[in-house]
Amino acid sequence: SSGINAEWPLRPGTQFIVFFFVKLAYFFRKMPNLDSVSCACPKTVDLELNKEILKVFIKDVEYKYKNLVPAHQVSLPRFTVFDERQMRAVHAEAERLAALDCSELIAELSDLKNWHPDSGYVDYLARIALFKHKDTRNLTLPPASQTIPSSFFDMDKVQRKGKLLLGAAKGQGMATVVKIEVDPEQNLNWWREDPGLAEHHYNWHVYYPSTEPEKDRQGELFAYMHEQMLARYNAERLGVGLPPVVPFGPGIGWDGILTEGYNPNLEKCSFRPAAMSVPESTSHGSRIIVPSIMKTNTERLAIAIARNYLEDPKGNKVELTMDKLGCTMEANMGSVNKKMYGNIHNDGHVLLSLINDPKNAYNIKAGPMYHTNTAPKDPVFYRWHKFVDTIFDDLRSNLTPHKVEDLTMEGIEVKSVWIEDLTEVDSPPNRFCQDVLTNRLYTWMAPEAQTVFPDQGEVTITNTRMHHETFTHNIKVKNTLMEDATLVFRVFLAPAKSDDNLETRRKDFIELDRFVDVIEGGTERIVSRRSDESSVLVPPAGTVQQILNGEITDQQAPCGCGWPRNLLIPRGTVAGMRADLYVLVTNWKEDAASSSSQLSGSVSYCGKIDQLYPDKRPMGFPFDRAMGFDTLEDMVRAVPNSCSREVEIVFKGLKE
Repeated sequence: SSGINAEWPLRPGTQFIVFFFVKLAYFFRKMPNLDSVSCACPKTVDLELNKEILKVFIKDVEYKYKNLVPAHQVSLPRFTVFDERQMRAVHAEAERLAALDCSELIAELSDLKNWHPDSGYVDYLARIALFKHKDTRNLTLPPASQTIPSSFFDMDKVQRKGKLLLGAAKGQGMATVVKIEVDPEQNLNWWREDPGLAEHHYNWHVYYPSTEPEKDRQGELFAYMHEQMLARYNAERLGVGLPPVVPFGPGIGWDGILTEGYNPNLEKCSFRPAAMSVPESTSHGSRIIVPSIMKTNTERLAIAIARNYLEDPKGNKVELTMDKLGCTMEANMGSVNKKMYGNIHNDGHVLLSLINDPKNAYNIKAGPMYHTNTAPKDPVFYRWHKFVDTIFDDLRSNLTPHKVEDLTMEGIEVKSVWIEDLTEVDSPPNRFCQDVLTNRLYTWMAPEAQTVFPDQGEVTITNTRMHHETFTHNIKVKNTLMEDATLVFRVFLAPAKSDDNLETRRKDFIELDRFVDVIEGGTERIVSRRSDESSVLVPPAGTVQQILNGEITDQQAPCGCGWPRNLLIPRGTVAGMRADLYVLVTNWKEDAASSSSQLSGSVSYCGKIDQLYPDKRPMGFPFDRAMGFDTLEDMVRAVPNSCSREVEIVFKGLKE
């Protein structure tokens, strides 16, 4: 069915059919080379086992029993992580699968994939189950853009032509060169529709589910990661002449119209015309989502922020922190009181995704906001999260402002900071300019080929994406102490504005990197760090091809969470966008969560799975709250262990 089937779990009769034929197919399925693969509790990453789990994600086009059970007899419900009932059911199923023998786990999941090759539910279930299983949790999983490409690309064009060129036709590429006047929001399709951005948001919610015990500082990380998405999006909007995102939520915009329309050109999602209104209520399975109730819940949170405490179900006062507020907004298991404060974030996603058909009267598919890998494509995602962020901002404004002593570190002075372009050294043929320029960064659009695996077999897609030249940020640091200093370098970038008031600019600062280095006592030296080593970036992805070739290394993280490597810096402008590079250096021995904490991998936005978030400071520090400085220049003068530098970001257009 193309409509929304949000009832869960499956009917008992359907459950029996699924179970019976899964077991039948298990005994008679085509499983090539299984005997050569060891599934017996590997202690380290097993490259052969890593190849074997590809069966879980790629349909076998020669699947022997693919017609044994017609697909319509084994229907799966449409799935969204924003529905608590569905999430509890899928995680319970993942627990059952994770308790199986490794070979049985792969068999059941591969059968599901072959029956439902395009199912987001099956892909999500597989990732959760493999992560939970003791033998497979450290394996590298292929990118979702390769395994369920219909959630990322217009596969109808692939089926018709055999090859898909994305970009110019949809405004992804040429919109960066030739402005679209009819709907200015389309000038940022290239950014919102970048597959790496969708991968990041999808994987973040895979590894930070709302229906399992919350991980360390999960609520705070939820707030910070989405706040950074907004900051980066606003920087891109500035580059194409659009104003900052305006919030759209209960009490802030929902009584008017949603001016932005959007067509994702995806088989799984409906489009949304412009100028639609939010309905008085929305049906989703057995639940009714009512905006007026969401507004009441928002007002209760505002009261809690003013009082600086939340109330638990027994009426006890719970001290309000960013982490508690984030958990309560997301309504994960760390929520202080779901009955009182509701499920604001998730219900907003569902309601906005069903705005075309709020009563499910016409069997219309949900819009992009229904799925984590399609939501970031839609302009309303950022308006919704701007609304969510206004609630977090209310708390930030109530926090005690940072004092100078909170920021300074005795004996450490940052003398200067600058950026150097490395592309001349790394790959001269790809340079736009052969001169060595300091404090200038170059970006461009270029076609990029990617192999994906829809149900009809392997297909090559050419997608026009943003890129930037590799660079280093260089920081000259002086240690006047007589002992070595273990320091954490916090690097940020913010577009320059005519209004240089620091408080109004505070939320513009994009985290570029966070890393640790040691400066010997009584010395001065330059610390250099490559842009492709950034703590916000996703590690290099382990593609299907690399997994098949046994080319997986310990540098490829299993989770796939992290900011896309091609979008580290904003696009800039043809004339050059001015931006402020800022670095603050603090004492890592005081800031580390534990003596073993490390700032390795994509830690800034994704943390450490099943470990403490390594940095004790508030996420976004020092821009997480107000500071007693009028301008960034005033801050640098008062804090000698910090420094800033104006840089320029130049967009060079479309490169063939």
